[in-house]
Amino acid sequence: MRDAAPGRLAAAIHGLVRAVGAATPAPRALPYLGLEHASGTGFHLLDALAARGIFRKYERVLELGAGLGGASRWLATRLGCEVVGTAASVEEAAAGSELTRRVGLTEQVRLVPATAALPFANGRFTHVWIVETLPRLADGEAALREAFRVLRPGGSLALQDLVLPAASPGVSLGGWSPRTLAARTRALATAGFADVEVRDRTAEAGERSARVVAARAQLLESLRGDPELGGFAAERESLARALASGALRVVQVLARRP
Repeated sequence: MRDAAPGRLAAAIHGLVRAVGAATPAPRALPYLGLEHASGTGFHLLDALAARGIFRKYERVLELGAGLGGASRWLATRLGCEVVGTAASVEEAAAGSELTRRVGLTEQVRLVPATAALPFANGRFTHVWIVETLPRLADGEAALREAFRVLRPGGSLALQDLVLPAASPGVSLGGWSPRTLAARTRALATAGFADVEVRDRTAEAGERSARVVAARAQLLESLRGDPELGGFAAERESLARALASGALRVVQVLARRP
């Protein structure tokens, strides 16, 4: 994907939401109807992910691999906390920041480019969220070690992951490299996390809103027709097939830094 692609994707999402929201505005916590989210799993899952931890205005949350910032904006709007999200490139951070600016959340949400080593001090954050990001990272284990480092003692990690079934031979998803749940929990323990709680959310992961489902279908059609954005369409279609066939499962993991 070319460097301009994140900006073009953000513009496509913004334009579509403006068009479909002319009669009925999008929900405040999901100003872009969750269309930033590649897999299409429903944002209602995030309510359960927020079960552990106290979120207030003075709490600082890091969303690791925030992409265009959909979950970061949900966190800030729904729970009132300050969120810093990491993006895969300068272009992605800029595109997500523009979406954030358009909905008036720049005081609460900041997106910064960061990939391997995070540009934050030890213990900087009270919470770390990772929403379906680890399979897209070159080194998920290193990312968990960095998450542990920047999380303050007693702080909470909330992870939503797309994982392979235990007996799966693997699945081809382009740049995505999913792992089994057992591999993820081992990596969490190796990184130092404790009090790990796991829940499989696959059965309830599908988007519940007919409006959002229709908007996602419209966006996908638009992406297919754009030579620069076709890669995003292929990624979304591959994830949808893997989830529908059971080749991927949706799990949530809560943990704590001792």
